[in-house]
Amino acid sequence: MLLAIHGLGSDAGAMHGYLDGAVPACVQVLAPDLRAHGSSTLIGEPDDFALEALAAEVADELADRRTRAGDGSAVSIVGVSLGAALAAIIARSGRFPLDRVALVRPAFTTEPLPPNLAIFPVLGRLLEEHRPRRALAELHRSGAWRAIAHESLAHAHGLEAQLTQPLAAERRIRLLEIPRDVAYRPGELRIAAPTVVLASPRDPVHPLHVAEAWRDELGCRMLVSPARDDGEAAMFAWFRERLGSFLVGIR
Repeated sequence: MLLAIHGLGSDAGAMHGYLDGAVPACVQVLAPDLRAHGSSTLIGEPDDFALEALAAEVADELADRRTRAGDGSAVSIVGVSLGAALAAIIARSGRFPLDRVALVRPAFTTEPLPPNLAIFPVLGRLLEEHRPRRALAELHRSGAWRAIAHESLAHAHGLEAQLTQPLAAERRIRLLEIPRDVAYRPGELRIAAPTVVLASPRDPVHPLHVAEAWRDELGCRMLVSPARDDGEAAMFAWFRERLGSFLVGIR
């Protein structure tokens, strides 16, 4: 079985861009919507958005799916951004036999609210204070957004959806709380299965130095995609190709 975990402010549907054609047809895929994302009706309190709490909810859903399917095979995990942090927690929990783990564009680090994630509380506060159209205008005036746009217009424009997607204001707690947690503590990021880190250049929210720190902690390979600003289709095609190669033989 393959567990696919999306990123902050995204939803399960986004995983198609990474996995379509990359997963053997015989493999069951569980791609849940995280709390306060996609089709999930859950919101909750700040403690519900701790990384350990989110990972536990995903792991419970995976355990339930495996029980109902009578599936005792090893689990492979692909996690993107926030999903990479949750994938690492689940992989290290010992709850499931592991086949392999792919950590895509990791963003969370050993410190709460690292500089690359500082834009998310800004987005959350804008949703508290303004309607979406005004919030978007205020975002474009902010130094945080302009700094991202200076490095990557594609990623800056991608962040705009955090203000305009359905239920954005009602779910703003996810933007305010999730980035305040740490992904791991130095020296404790160990996964007992083949692991790869996939990263992108010129990505201010998922910078290469964060991916390199994950690679060094894990002692695994890291591969780097084409930049999103050089063509989003080419970037996603690269991810599908690399993930397809990595996932060959999973069951």
